[in-house]
Amino acid sequence: MTVLSPRNATLVARLRPFVVALEDHRPALDCAAFDWVVRDADRIDPLRVASAPVLEVLRRLDAATFGPEGMPMPRWVFFDGAELPAGIVGFGTDAAELSPRTRELLQVGLEHQGIVPLSMFIAIPTHEPGTWMAHNLASMAPQLPEEGLHGLGGLTKAYGLGVYRARRQIGATQWNASALSIHTRLGPLELSSAWTPAHSEPWTLTYGVDVNEPALLHLARDPAGSVQAAAPDFWIDSDDHRAMQALQARIEAGGRYAIVGRPEQIGHERLRVPVSALVRAPAAG
Repeated sequence: MTVLSPRNATLVARLRPFVVALEDHRPALDCAAFDWVVRDADRIDPLRVASAPVLEVLRRLDAATFGPEGMPMPRWVFFDGAELPAGIVGFGTDAAELSPRTRELLQVGLEHQGIVPLSMFIAIPTHEPGTWMAHNLASMAPQLPEEGLHGLGGLTKAYGLGVYRARRQIGATQWNASALSIHTRLGPLELSSAWTPAHSEPWTLTYGVDVNEPALLHLARDPAGSVQAAAPDFWIDSDDHRAMQALQARIEAGGRYAIVGRPEQIGHERLRVPVSALVRAPAAG
């Protein structure tokens, strides 16, 4: 696998990767993905008491990212749903190099030693070999615009998929989620559902996308990366629940659809999402 070279060279110069995983699981992970080797000190075993300070910062990172949206994870979900069965991959920097603003947002005390996570990507393996379910992507870049961390979310997800050795990724997110613009950089997101009452927020969509090196580079904003996508057939407004339900009915009737590009912003909180038909639904009757 080639070296990642994101347009924002600051990310490479200032940050380094970490991996949270059980020691027994590490042989299944590629801790040198993209030739970006994780230091021994930054390979964190969640079963060790000494790992607690870093794991607590991850919880605060999650709260800083998703707290305002009402979806932060309890600590037990981190352990049961991520650290124990799978792993957490991200980027951080030494505590001594943190700005006062970063230290305040993540509540990092002066006693903290070693790496402080500034991003993380959690994925969970499925029964299908090589297919991983993206569970959580968090980055401090939006909260710290003055730090020059633009592109950190995409870089983290791309690197994480490389570490997990993923060949396909599935996921669930909301039609109005800002992170949707990151996910679409991996390529067309084929929809498994457009309206999902099984989720606590039924305006959730589920998707699948194949993982390959050109797409991972594109996700990381490496100029060498590329993806191909069809032109949209129609757009879904992130507030239009009826349109989501209608699309869900078409999917259940046998139609195949994909989100084929970056959503457009409408006002402050709404998105307009481009969708294309892959296979037409069969005619009624």
